[in-house]
Amino acid sequence: MSFCRMLHVCTGWPWFFLAFDVFFAIFCLVLACLIGIALCCCLPCIIAILYAVAGQEGASEADLIMLPKYKFQMMRNEEKPGVRAGKMVPVERSSGSLGSERVLLPEDAECCICLSPYEHGAELHALPCNHLFHATCIVKWLKMNATCPLCKFNILKGNEQI
Repeated sequence: MSFCRMLHVCTGWPWFFLAFDVFFAIFCLVLACLIGIALCCCLPCIIAILYAVAGQEGASEADLIMLPKYKFQMMRNEEKPGVRAGKMVPVERSSGSLGSERVLLPEDAECCICLSPYEHGAELHALPCNHLFHATCIVKWLKMNATCPLCKFNILKGNEQI
């Protein structure tokens, strides 16, 4: 083989390696971009799946039946007619037990879920943490998430908070 022919063969190989390096660099860059876009698009789905698997579950009907139920009764206050103080009268549950009657302070006479004041005759539920809510509001909440919306007390697991 002549020297010129050997020089031509030797000088051809570096171009091949350079072309391969450029192709590989572009391939890695495109792959990294695709992975980044896929993570950005799929991350909310991944988080939702992990949240569902983590055990965030709502309360069952049996758990909800055990909550004490009360009727709200307005108390007349001649000194301050605009103040919405009241008392909670227990409603008999299916188990036959009654809670005790409780006085409700004016600042507590509002549902923290719907932000509406309690009307005369409204049904209320008391959670084990002693927070009160409209029966319809808290039942909807507890079916999705078994924790108190104010203090995060878990009604299924007792003192364990999430």
